[in-house]
Amino acid sequence: MLRPAPLATLLTSCLATGLAPCLAAAPQWTRVTTPNVELYTTAGEKAGRDAALHFEQIRAFFAQASPVKPPGDFPLRIIAFSSSAEYRLYTSNPRSAAFFVSGPGRDYIVMQDASPESSSIAVHEYVHFVIRHSGLRVPLWLSEGWADVYSSMRRVRDGMAVGDLVPLRMRALDSAKGGWFDFQTLTAVAPGSSIYNEGDRTGLFYAESWAVAHMLFLSPEYRDNFGKFLIALHRGTAAGDAVQAAFGKTGDQLFADAQRYFDRKKLVGTVFKTTPLLAHDGSTASEPVAASLDEYNSRLILADIQVAAGRSDLARIEYERLESQNPDRKDLQQSMGYLFWGIRDNAKSREHLARAFSLGASDPQACYTLALLQLAAGDPAQQIIASLERAVAGYPGFTDALLQLGVIRSITRQFEAAKQALLAIPAITADKAAGVYYALATAYLETGDLDTARTHLATARKYIKKKEEVALSEALSTLLEARAKSAFAPHPGENVIRVEGQIQAIACAPQGQKMQFRPATGAGMVADTLLLDLPAKDSVEIIHRGPGELQLQCGPITSPRVAIEYAVASAVRQGSAGVLRALQF
Repeated sequence: MLRPAPLATLLTSCLATGLAPCLAAAPQWTRVTTPNVELYTTAGEKAGRDAALHFEQIRAFFAQASPVKPPGDFPLRIIAFSSSAEYRLYTSNPRSAAFFVSGPGRDYIVMQDASPESSSIAVHEYVHFVIRHSGLRVPLWLSEGWADVYSSMRRVRDGMAVGDLVPLRMRALDSAKGGWFDFQTLTAVAPGSSIYNEGDRTGLFYAESWAVAHMLFLSPEYRDNFGKFLIALHRGTAAGDAVQAAFGKTGDQLFADAQRYFDRKKLVGTVFKTTPLLAHDGSTASEPVAASLDEYNSRLILADIQVAAGRSDLARIEYERLESQNPDRKDLQQSMGYLFWGIRDNAKSREHLARAFSLGASDPQACYTLALLQLAAGDPAQQIIASLERAVAGYPGFTDALLQLGVIRSITRQFEAAKQALLAIPAITADKAAGVYYALATAYLETGDLDTARTHLATARKYIKKKEEVALSEALSTLLEARAKSAFAPHPGENVIRVEGQIQAIACAPQGQKMQFRPATGAGMVADTLLLDLPAKDSVEIIHRGPGELQLQCGPITSPRVAIEYAVASAVRQGSAGVLRALQF
C-alpha cells in the first residue's frame, strides 16, 4: 500500500514548468478495457490485454468464491508501467513493485510492469481494493497477510487454487534472527510503526502476517471459525480477545500453533470452484478492447495518478495546462473536480463536476459525488435528483446513489418514485439498513399501505442506534398507528393530491371537524374552495419549516400560505373533497 512521501524528486524537475517536460519523453500509452477493468500501460497492447484478462479472472474469483466481494459501484483503474524507472516516479517505496491507493474518485493499482511474473503482486493489491470497499475493518497485519495468502492464487481444472507456499515469506521466517515477533507485537503494528517501515523487520512482519492468516483462513483447525474472528475484529475487539471469542484460545496459544503449522513445511490449500469470467450483467466477459492514447490523454492519465498519490500541486499545474488547450473535455473537468474534492475545496469541486455533468459526463461515482456536493450546498432538489439518476443509469446497482435518491424523493414527497429507488438496492448492508428501511416505512405510510410500512419500520428499529434516529422512528410509529385507528384510515393506492393555498376556517360539529381551504391562484383546481375532513391531529403529518405557529382552532382562520396533501374522497363519502393527510407551513 502507498505511504505518503516527500515530493523532492518530482518537485525539483517539474514544479517550475508543470509535468509536460517530464512527460515529453514518455513512451506510448495504451488503454485496455473489459466490462470490469480499465487498464493503462506503457508495456504494449499484448501485455495490456493479458494483464486486463488476468484482472478479470481475479475479479471473477472474488465475485464468486471469496467471503468478501469486489465492489460494483466504485471504479478501479490499473496502471502498469514497462520499467522500474517509470514506476519510481510514482512510488514512495523503491523496494515495492506495486501499490494500491484509494483516490477521491476512484481507486488505483499502480504496478512496475504488466508481466506474468507480477501476477501474485496484482492479486495482493487487488485484495486491498476488495477489503477497502467491503466495509470490513481489519488490522494491518491481517489485511497484508490475507492479501499474501490470496497472492498464490492459480488456475486449476476446477477453479482457483489458493494457499501455495510463498517462497519469499518462507525464507523470511526461516532466516529471522532472534525468532518471530510475539503475538502482541505483530497485532499491534500500524502503518506508522517502525516495524512496518524498516527493511528486514518489515519483511518479517509480512511473513508472519501471511503465516498466521494462512493458518486461520485455510487450516482445518481454524477455518470454520475464521468468520467469527473477522466479525470480532470488525467490531473493534482487541486481537487477543477476538482469538478467545472465536477459537477459545489465547493469542500465545494461537501463535504457538502457527509456528508448528509452518514447521511441517506442507500447508493446506483449497480449490475454490469458479465459472467462466462474468460481466456485471451476468454475461460472459468479452475480449479486451485496446486503443492507443495521444499525448493529451497520456498527460491527463499521469496527472490523475498524481492526484491519487497525494501530489495535488503537480496535478493542478498539469490540469490547468490541459484546460487551456481544451476546456470542454468532460473527463478533464471531472478530474479537476476530484482534485478539489481531495483537498476539500468543495465549491471548486462542485463547479468542475457540474461542468463535466453539463458536458455529458456519466461516470456513476462522479455523478454521485456531484450530488453530495449539491446537497451540502443546498442546491434545488431536482438538480440533486438529476445527478443521482444519472449515477444510477450508469450503474443500476449503485447502493449509495439509490439510497440517496430514495431519501431525497421521499423528502420531496415523491413517494412512489422513492419506493422504486429504495427497492432497487441489490443488497441492504447493516450500516445502511436503518436509513433504507426508515425511508421505505415513510414511503409506504404516505401511500396508504400501513401494514407494509409497519413491517419496514420494525426492521429499521433493529438497526437504529442514535438518539435522534430513535426519536424520529417513534414519531413515525405514532403517526402510523394514529392513522390506522382513524375513522379515515388510509388504504393502499389512495389518490393523494398536494396543493398550496390558505386555510380559511375550521368547522367544528359533533359529526367531526372540517377544514375550509382556498387553493392559490393557478393551482389548477376546479373548485374555488375545498372542504376537507379533518381527522384527529395526531394522524395528520405536520411539517413545520418556516417561522411562526399555526393554530387549527374552530372558526375563521387567517393563515399564511401553506401546502396540504389530501386523500381524495370516494364517491360514497359526500360533502367532502377528501381527508387531510399532511400540512406544511
